[in-house]
Amino acid sequence: MKKNNFITKLYNSYFHPSLDLRVQVFNLLGLAGIILGLFSALDAMIAFDPWHIILNLTASGFGSFVLYITRRTGKYRLCFLLTVIVVFFIIFPLLFFTGNGYGGAMPYFFIVAIIFTGIMLEGKTRIILVPLLSLTYIGCILIEYFILGTFAHYPNEITHMLSILSTVVLVGLILFTVFMMYIRIYDNRQKQLEEIDRVKTEFFQNMHHEMKTPLNVINTYIQSANVMLENDIDKSAVILKLETAQQEIIRLARMVENSLDLAAAQIKQQQMEPIDFVAFLRAKAGMFTSVFQNSGNTLHIKIPEALPSVLGNADLLSQLIFNLMYNAAKHTQDGKITVSLEQTGQRLTGIIKDTGEGITAENQLNIFQRGASSGGTGYGLSICKTIIEMHNGDINIESQPGKGTAVTFTLPCMNEIAKISTKL
Repeated sequence: MKKNNFITKLYNSYFHPSLDLRVQVFNLLGLAGIILGLFSALDAMIAFDPWHIILNLTASGFGSFVLYITRRTGKYRLCFLLTVIVVFFIIFPLLFFTGNGYGGAMPYFFIVAIIFTGIMLEGKTRIILVPLLSLTYIGCILIEYFILGTFAHYPNEITHMLSILSTVVLVGLILFTVFMMYIRIYDNRQKQLEEIDRVKTEFFQNMHHEMKTPLNVINTYIQSANVMLENDIDKSAVILKLETAQQEIIRLARMVENSLDLAAAQIKQQQMEPIDFVAFLRAKAGMFTSVFQNSGNTLHIKIPEALPSVLGNADLLSQLIFNLMYNAAKHTQDGKITVSLEQTGQRLTGIIKDTGEGITAENQLNIFQRGASSGGTGYGLSICKTIIEMHNGDINIESQPGKGTAVTFTLPCMNEIAKISTKL
């Protein structure tokens, strides 16, 4: 079980489909380089070759350091550049000259280095460094041939053959993996484009349906106000009609904004990353402390120190917490709001509970449907449900009028993501 958890965590950290292709390729290169460097160092120890021991251990150590830094800081472009300069421009030529020259395996890795440099870098940096790297490797081979005049020979032909064979297989596997990554990223982008087109079409259809009623109400009230003005009817009645129309306009504006939020949420579904939900929820809930105090409410946070991470979109989960906390603040006066989080099996269960006015049984029946609300636009909880479902979770509400409301939502832990990643 621990082995599976380690493999799942490693995959989600370095090769999850939500990561940029360049990042995945860079991580692949780093892990392959670390493993290859360690094996090569071991081989050099057997052969009592101190130069190769030092160079291969340096390459492995540098690869581990760079992967750690990129994961902690997210500065991938800088680490791409450092890798090209240190590994491809310095360590590879040294391995070439201290090894078997162009009669060995290093020329194959020269090819890999040039291809990876072209993939990882971009813009002017790529235009400059790819040709420069190519010229460097050409120079290495010419120096080996014309100046040094010879290269170290293998002990026998079988050793030479096995070295070349293993290198061809390794390089082939690396290039094949990169090619498959490109195919996958292309397919994902096609699906995203199709999803965006579907969301756009659905958005306009929903807007037509949702806006029709409030626009008719606005039109009716304004026409009625005009008739009153023409007939010199009491201005207070006219003002009331216009105020009602204005309220509908404000509601309509909020409705459009919330519909845009729903559309944006569906597009952001692909942008997932590991999130420490303990720190995340504690920070987001804490932001409402002063808001609750203004309404005479107290905030209680019951969140353990350590729970598994979740795979999610930080913007969407922020909106989820904001909507639920805002609803609790809006419908509670001089009461208590409690935010709790616990692990239930392979899921995290969050509860936002208030002691406010509660929701009637009739309103609870369709509480998560668009437009269903006891006030406002009726989109807030609909958005929450959409966000939770995009994260493969569940959400439900328990409430009693006059006694308060408890909203419970669940999110799968990171070690469950491997089972559902094809849905993301």
